[in-house]
Amino acid sequence: MQQYSILYKYNVNNRLWFTETKYKDHRGPNFMSILNFRCIFLLPFIIVCMSGGCGIQDPDFYNRQGVSLDSQGRINDAIKEYKKALKLDPFNREAHNNLAVSYHKMGLFVEATEEYKKVLELYPYDPQALYNLGTIYARNNVQDAAIFVWEKAVELKPDFSDAHYVLGLAYTQKKKYAEAIQEYKKVLDKKPDDAITHNNLGVVYTETGHLDEAINELKKSISMNPSIAMTYKNLEMAYRKKGLEADANNAIKQYEELTKKNQSQ
Repeated sequence: MQQYSILYKYNVNNRLWFTETKYKDHRGPNFMSILNFRCIFLLPFIIVCMSGGCGIQDPDFYNRQGVSLDSQGRINDAIKEYKKALKLDPFNREAHNNLAVSYHKMGLFVEATEEYKKVLELYPYDPQALYNLGTIYARNNVQDAAIFVWEKAVELKPDFSDAHYVLGLAYTQKKKYAEAIQEYKKVLDKKPDDAITHNNLGVVYTETGHLDEAINELKKSISMNPSIAMTYKNLEMAYRKKGLEADANNAIKQYEELTKKNQSQ
C-alpha cells in the first residue's frame, strides 16, 4: 500500500495579553453613601501601606511583569508573576491566558489545559484559546475534541488560517477528504504561497483520485519550496497512479538526491 506524507505544523499562539488600565464602575443608587462610609477607613489603610504594611495590589502590574519576563525567556519567573496577579484577581482573563501559554511552551500540558479552560469559562468566544487548547488535544490524540474546539474557533474567526490548517490535518487523518480539501483551500485563500498546504492538498487529491489537481498542487509546492524532499515523493506517487512512469521516475530521483543532500548537512 502506498504511503503519502502529510506535512505537519502546529503553531501555538504565543500572544501574551496585558491591560494598560481597567475601569470598572459598579455604581448603584447609594454610591455616595457607600463612598463616604469607605472613606472613614481609607486614611488608616493609606498610612499602613506607606509604612510598608502592604505590597502592590494591582493584578495588571504583575501580569505586565510576567509578559516582560516572558519576553526575556524567563518563563518560570513569568509564571510566578501571573500567579500573583491571579491571587489578587482570580477572574483575570489576561493572566489566565498568559499562564496557559507559558505552561504550554514549557510542555506542561495538563496545567496549560486547565488554564485555557478557565480562559474559556470567563470568555467562551476566544478563538486563540480554542485553537491552543485544540493543539493539546491533538497532541494527546484526542482528535474529536480537537476538531470540536477548532470548528468553534473558525466559527468565531472565519479567516483563522492556522485553525483551518489543523482542521485540514484532522479531517485528513479521519479520511474526511471533502472537508479536508475545503479547509486547505481556505488556508490558501489567505496564504497562496504556503508550500506545505499545497503539498497536503495534493496528497488529499491523490487519495481521492483527482490526479491532475494533485499533480498541480504538488508542483506548486515544489516551485514555492524546492527543498522539501517529501513533496517529490508525493509527486512520484501521483504520477504513477496516472500512469506517467517517466515523470514518476524523475520525481523519485529528485527525492532521493535531495534526501541524500539533506542527510549530509
